[in-house]
Amino acid sequence: MLLNVSSLSLYLADIFLLLDNVSCPIVVLNGTYHTEAAAKSFSKHFNNYNIYSQEGTNSFGGVLIAVHRSIPVQQVDVFMKVPNIIALDIGSSHDKFQLATCYSPPNEKLPIALFNQIMKRNKNTILLGDLNAKHQSWSRSNENQKGHVLFDWLLTKSMTVVNKYVATSTRSNATIDLILAPAQMTGIKTSFSVLPSMGSDHLPVIWIPDIKLVKKDCQYPIKRTYWQLFEMFLTFTFSYWKDLSTMMKDSVQFFHTYERYLSLVAARLTYVTYCTSYRPTLPPHIVQLIMQKSEYLRLVRKTKHPIFITQLKTYSTTIKRELIAYRRLTWIEYCKTFNKCDVKQFWKKAQRHFSTTSSPIQGFLMPNGNVVSSTSEMCDVAKSFYQEQFSEHKSTSSTIEIEAENVDSILRIRMSDNIPTAFPIEIKDIRRTIASLKNKNSTGLDGVSNKIIKLLPPSHQSIICTSFKSFASQLIFPPHWKVAKMILLPKTKSNIVKVEETRPISLLPCFSKLYEKIFLVQFRKWVNDAGILPEEQTGFRPGHNMTVRLVSIIDQIGQCLALNTAAAALFVDFKAAFNQLWYQGLWLKLHKMDCPTYLVGWLRSYLSGRSAYIDMKEARSSAFNLYKGVPQGSCVGPVIFIVYHHDLLNCMSLLHWKHLFADDLSVIIAPSATWPTKTLIPNLLERLKVVIASLITYTTMWKQPINFEKTQWTLFHRQVAPKIPLVTCDGYEIAHTSKAKYLGTILDC
Repeated sequence: MLLNVSSLSLYLADIFLLLDNVSCPIVVLNGTYHTEAAAKSFSKHFNNYNIYSQEGTNSFGGVLIAVHRSIPVQQVDVFMKVPNIIALDIGSSHDKFQLATCYSPPNEKLPIALFNQIMKRNKNTILLGDLNAKHQSWSRSNENQKGHVLFDWLLTKSMTVVNKYVATSTRSNATIDLILAPAQMTGIKTSFSVLPSMGSDHLPVIWIPDIKLVKKDCQYPIKRTYWQLFEMFLTFTFSYWKDLSTMMKDSVQFFHTYERYLSLVAARLTYVTYCTSYRPTLPPHIVQLIMQKSEYLRLVRKTKHPIFITQLKTYSTTIKRELIAYRRLTWIEYCKTFNKCDVKQFWKKAQRHFSTTSSPIQGFLMPNGNVVSSTSEMCDVAKSFYQEQFSEHKSTSSTIEIEAENVDSILRIRMSDNIPTAFPIEIKDIRRTIASLKNKNSTGLDGVSNKIIKLLPPSHQSIICTSFKSFASQLIFPPHWKVAKMILLPKTKSNIVKVEETRPISLLPCFSKLYEKIFLVQFRKWVNDAGILPEEQTGFRPGHNMTVRLVSIIDQIGQCLALNTAAAALFVDFKAAFNQLWYQGLWLKLHKMDCPTYLVGWLRSYLSGRSAYIDMKEARSSAFNLYKGVPQGSCVGPVIFIVYHHDLLNCMSLLHWKHLFADDLSVIIAPSATWPTKTLIPNLLERLKVVIASLITYTTMWKQPINFEKTQWTLFHRQVAPKIPLVTCDGYEIAHTSKAKYLGTILDC
């Protein structure tokens, strides 16, 4: 359906009623008078549509396309920021075509150059919109210049006007809302019609093209598991698994079989029903008001009588008020479902309205400017990139590398000759850790969810305890737990990104995370007892708050400005920080800190022999080995990272204030009270360069490269327009910014 709505916010209720009665899988609106509030209201009402909107070149412009979620769709990244233009790829690879809409205001020229770019991408393109172009070839009205230009352009393309000689305006016989399509899409089976006006001065145009699309499954599965029966079944089968655990000598093979059993039992007791997507409709009394408003609108256009005009305004105001009241009522009814006595449950339910989700990646932007959107090709591109990123560090034969290799050899021989005594695992540790798990239904790679683990009878917890003890005593980490399903999240808001602008998240088995949590208690106890981590490090440490870092940094900047007129701050970004952790360097540091052998042995078993595969939209790559880094998504990985970099702050002078939250490093450089005003900024810059040089030395030694493109420095000052010099160190240029973002907070100088 194509319609120039002449202000979406004004005719929002009329659009709701029209689309509730006319089922259209694709809706194209022009002249939306683009407002975020109207687009948001439209999207909320039609939540089973993918909504794409773009502002116009003036207050009367703006376009919007709504595509039903059952139709595969992807927005063309090249035209995302062009006013009054939206271009989409519709369909899958074998039946894909391009749908583009354009609103061309009467006083503007037709964007023929843009039309050519759109057609160059895909000749199988449907172009539609209010073009304000009149020509005798398709309109029974006087011709205009835009009509001649469009007619000449159509002669060079194999395009035709679908809705010829049917007026789309209520003010004249002009056909200005045009649907342009290739000849192969305008066959005998195609048809179009024009609906009565829903309020605006344009008529809705319905076109049924000769196109067959392979729809996605538009039914949503609803799973129901009989959990009480699940618990009963496990209780009755406990003796079998108890006997089997004593009979099987291979504890890894036994536990793998036990995991499969739990997964299959839960699957067998789960029933799936399907429902179509729900689209909320308007209540009957509001529908009646809209119909009465439409009748008064018809009378106003016919008679221009003042009474009808007054009644029309009254009904418009009433409808807006009723819509607001209806939304408020539905929200109140929803809020009644909250349990105010259960604070934890309240915030668990309320956070859904505040959490933001990143859009799934639809394609990779390649260096040559092309976009790769095929899932198999995307998997290959991502695998190639991350296989190189997780490859072994290049050897430089430095003193640290030689020392690390020697320590690695010593530990390998020591572990093979004499397996250290395992850390104690008791049934109470298993129960306490299981109780701390979130009650999630999402399953890991083993098909077991947290909910399944939490519902295990107490007798089965003893089976888990026995198996975990066996793993710890033999320094074994089950091989199938070392294979990660790697999904990619975009670092930007766009769904077409470069592969280096993605963040890999490793999905691991739930039992693997349970085992990690039990080990983490012992590891953290040693870290805390030895006093390894500095106070400035607040990431992934219980009892340390991110807010403390922010308050401290703001307070220290304020102190500098109170005593002097300026202070410098350096914000360091590490390149793929968690993916660069050097294993041999970790063993060297743990060896120097006299880490207990059983902890080192567990970590060596955990990190060695890991692999991963890329999963994107139900396509997956082949597996590749991980020779460095810690899994993002694991429990113990972030703690390993902060222990590895426990001495990062020691490489810098004690004169500076330093702040760490995992890999987010900031350094506040305070000036001396004896510095004169003229040399204040140059002296700060000299200290800044010394800090950067120290960091370069540390990161080169321990193979944790700095991302100099994202590393920035800021000058906090009270001077009037000071001259900001260029900062370079060892050939690297550090960008200056007046607004720095640290831990999600904007620090404005």
